[in-house]
Amino acid sequence: AKVRSSIEDALKVLTAPALKGKKMRKERHAKLRAISNKGINWEAMSQRSLGVHWRKLNDEQRKRFSSTFSDLLASHYLNQIDKFTGKEKVKYLSTEKKAKHSVVKMQIITRSREKVPLDFFVNAGGDVFDVSIENVSIANHYRGSFDRALVNGDFETLMKKLERKVARKKKKLEAAAGS
Repeated sequence: AKVRSSIEDALKVLTAPALKGKKMRKERHAKLRAISNKGINWEAMSQRSLGVHWRKLNDEQRKRFSSTFSDLLASHYLNQIDKFTGKEKVKYLSTEKKAKHSVVKMQIITRSREKVPLDFFVNAGGDVFDVSIENVSIANHYRGSFDRALVNGDFETLMKKLERKVARKKKKLEAAAGS
C-alpha cells in the first residue's frame, strides 16, 4: 500500500500543471525526492549495493555512503523521470509475499505501448530496499562496480569518485533548469 501511494503521489507531482516546465524542475525534483525519501530505505539499499564491503565500514562511513548513493540515484533517476509526459500509464500487477519481504510488481506502459516491468522489493515495515527496472536490480547493478572499485582501491577513493559524479549531475541539472 505504501509503494502504491508513493507512486500515486509521484504521478500527481509529475502531472501537476503548476510544476511543469524547466523553470519548475528544481521544485518538482524536490517534491519527488521527498516522496522517495519517505518510501525508500536508503541505508538498506546502500548495504545491498556494497554487499560484503558494508561490514568493513564504520557508522560514519555508512552514513556518508548512504547519503551520497541516494543523491547519485536521485540525480540519475529524476532526470529519467522528467521525461514522463503524462501519457504513460502505471499499472499495478500484484504483490508477491516472500519469507522476509514482498515484491510489488508494476508496469509502466509507455506512449508507444511498450510494457516496462518495475518491481519494488519491500521489507516488513513497508520500506523499499531495492527496485528492479526491466528485470535489472539497482542494488545488484551497482554492487558489481562498487565491488571492483573496492577490490582495486579503497573506500575513500570510491567516495571521492561518487561525490564528484553527484556534483557533476547536480550542476548539469541546475544548468538545464536555468538556475
